[in-house]
Amino acid sequence: MPSPKDNELLTTLTEAELDELATFLESDAAPIQSMDISMLHGFLTAQLVGPEELPPDTWFGLVWGERGEKPEWESRAQQERIEGLILRVYNHLTDELNAEPPSFTPLVYLDQERNLDIVQQWCYGFMLGTSLNPRGWKPMMDDEEAMQLISPILDCSDEEAREQAEAAGEDLAQFEHDLAAALPEVIPTIREYWQERTEARASHSTRGSRTRH
Repeated sequence: MPSPKDNELLTTLTEAELDELATFLESDAAPIQSMDISMLHGFLTAQLVGPEELPPDTWFGLVWGERGEKPEWESRAQQERIEGLILRVYNHLTDELNAEPPSFTPLVYLDQERNLDIVQQWCYGFMLGTSLNPRGWKPMMDDEEAMQLISPILDCSDEEAREQAEAAGEDLAQFEHDLAAALPEVIPTIREYWQERTEARASHSTRGSRTRH
């Protein structure tokens, strides 16, 4: 697998390239359990805003599902092409999150009849991303105030929570649309939470080392 920092992987995908990746993910060549493009975007986002950035070798196989299946590549060139597109999405997300101010935008579908964003698949991907490091994410999950940032994403991805909300009369389509609109602010805030914890630990460690004799 190419390094995510290789120069040729640092360019932003064109609309045509994004369509190419989306089409492959839903093609017969990809395993049936493969992520679609929106789920992939949520999954990669979780890797970049969480307690630690896991190396691609740790998570890349899950793009094709949890059964360890692989795509039916036509050639080595096709494999390198598709894997390269995935890593370019990852790098573009990094650039969006590092921008000042962050320019993050979730990649979601659109209900054309109601002109509402559909964010469920994105949320599935994000929560799957957090599940790769449950111990790392635990402080946030146990923090009542911070958990409010993730709760809507969790509820959107959880079928039981969706059924309960629908039974209570909530318009799930409107809920998803509102959540999609909130994510450009929520996601950088989640990232800031972990950055502040990391900085606090580093500061505490430095002070501790200075007091030793």
